[in-house]
Amino acid sequence: MIEKSSDIKNTLLHQWSSEVIYFTGDSYFNDVINSLNNAKHSIEFECYIFYQDDLGKKIIASLIKAAQRGVSVKLIIDGYGSLSWNTQQLSELIDMDIKVKIFHPLPWRLSLYKRAIKTKSFIHKFLYLSSRINKRNHRKLYIVDKETAWSGSMNISASHLNKESNENIWLDCGVKLTGESVLELSDNFDEIWKRKIRYTNENQHLPFRTNNNIIRRQHKNNELINLIQSCKKRIWITNAYFAPSRRIVNALKLACKNGTDVKLIISRHSDVVFFPLISTTYYTELLQAGIKIYEHNTYIIHAKTILLDNIAFVGSSNLNHRSFLHDLELDIILTKTSSLKKLKNNFLQLIDHSDKITPSKLINLTWYYRILGKIIWRIRYWL
Repeated sequence: MIEKSSDIKNTLLHQWSSEVIYFTGDSYFNDVINSLNNAKHSIEFECYIFYQDDLGKKIIASLIKAAQRGVSVKLIIDGYGSLSWNTQQLSELIDMDIKVKIFHPLPWRLSLYKRAIKTKSFIHKFLYLSSRINKRNHRKLYIVDKETAWSGSMNISASHLNKESNENIWLDCGVKLTGESVLELSDNFDEIWKRKIRYTNENQHLPFRTNNNIIRRQHKNNELINLIQSCKKRIWITNAYFAPSRRIVNALKLACKNGTDVKLIISRHSDVVFFPLISTTYYTELLQAGIKIYEHNTYIIHAKTILLDNIAFVGSSNLNHRSFLHDLELDIILTKTSSLKKLKNNFLQLIDHSDKITPSKLINLTWYYRILGKIIWRIRYWL
């Protein structure tokens, strides 16, 4: 049973039958591909970035083979995150009986996606997508036979593989899940597939959180803030793009004031080169509140994990305005003792290979670094 905390304490939260945590893309995608190759009935595949690199080609080959075996295969990719896809690649999959949908393709690329988009006229599509150009599907969800699901922060990219990336590897966290709630994840996938908008916040007993509509988004955001404020032991956060709202900052400060151990691990290096500049603009205020900040300086941290007393969130959500306000996200709630132990140990290992930020180190930041960070911070709403 999980420790009482915020809204979740009043909910009989379901648990996964099994939770497997991955910190390396090699083992994670080996298991994903193996499961795809053994799929018997259905595959539901949803991803923000789907590169056509060596890993992407292996995934595509497995999806094609599954379709040839008679497995129902549905694929959702984001129109911006998977911008490299072209008409030929989409047509080849569709011709193989793989159902493909593009989430909010860029309006000027509609002609490329005409086989995957079946709505109204070109003008209607263009106007519709122009109004949603800043809303992306950032989720990562792979479901096989409605029995096993994978989620977390890993896109289809060789950047997550040791053997491909070498010193440029990204540090991530993924999970494999089984249990009755996989069926609910499948229903959630179906909402996006069918573009159903259900303005309700039902099923809060389920061990995952999503923001498919404005009510769920509001609840998801408020629940996290309430959880942070009510924690008694620890709030350990690993996040790729740290630019939180004022409400999150205040909640972290209040938790620390009340005696909770608040630690943040942030990446010094990023694929979004200016993001570390934005993150540093928060350091002084957080340090003054007693919050401990660590910068990992070896690899790119892309994981999004939060340890809150005796529960954990692993998923796609960053602590930035894009995740809170714009993008579709999916976060898995883990409660098993073994999972929490693995996440705690991994967090402590990351700290051992990170630099602790102190006020003296902030003083040594060059003046233009500070100014540039504050300038970029002002457009954080769009980042």
